[in-house]
Amino acid sequence: MVILVRVEKLRANSFDIGEERLLWEGLAAACVPPLQRLGAFLLVGFTSFIALMTAIVLLYNVFGPRYVEGQGVAVPAWTFYAAMGACFALAVLGYLIWLMRNLRAYASFAALLERGGLNPRHPTLGGLRAYSDEQLLALRSRYEKLRDGALKERLGRTFGFQGDDTFSLAPLAVLPGTFEMNALRVEWESNLLLLQGEPMPEVSWWTEARNGLLPRQPNETRRLVYALRYTTDSVRELKRRYGYRTERWPATVPEGQLFDAMRDLEEARRIQATLTRKPRHR
Repeated sequence: MVILVRVEKLRANSFDIGEERLLWEGLAAACVPPLQRLGAFLLVGFTSFIALMTAIVLLYNVFGPRYVEGQGVAVPAWTFYAAMGACFALAVLGYLIWLMRNLRAYASFAALLERGGLNPRHPTLGGLRAYSDEQLLALRSRYEKLRDGALKERLGRTFGFQGDDTFSLAPLAVLPGTFEMNALRVEWESNLLLLQGEPMPEVSWWTEARNGLLPRQPNETRRLVYALRYTTDSVRELKRRYGYRTERWPATVPEGQLFDAMRDLEEARRIQATLTRKPRHR
């Protein structure tokens, strides 16, 4: 992997924030949902089976013996099962090779993080500095929407989220890069310190593949993707509370919240338009 080649040169006992985020990104990149990837390999195997059977039928009809002039050549049944077994075995073998490579990459990045004094299974043990404002807000918005359960408890314990903190949707009470956001970070990190004596849930390879909890590199596109998540969540909640016809919001949104509500609506539209245009420039 390209990221792994770049970080193989890192030999220091501690990393700056850029190097740390690079390592977390590599660790997260090795955590692809395994069932989703298995489905992709099985689809490739099925496509290969269709192509192989088509080729076999053509070959038999071109070179096979014809017992009745003008009729097609019957393909032996064993070729069907042989082709199916071969393509299935190829798909499973490819999946196992991919899985071993990803687990090896995960182990390599985990070892590099441990060398720098970080815990690859507890990304927030030393604080939230590796997380961008946008990713934290997207995770907090996700926490806000979840019903009580194992995932909500995991998010709260891992990031210090609480239902009575200063974050709120509909409209958004906190924006990235603001004083309020910095204060909210301090609040979450304080919650983590208060819970330090309690066991922290691990973010394992399987957990990350299913839930996406590790820090990511805060490039422009990813910031926009995270921002779209929490602004869209806020707009959905606004519509649920005050009506789906946004032109009537001036009459339905409480006084003092209309400006922020319209801000969230326009921001969601702007980000969506920006992300839609981006592939055209690449």
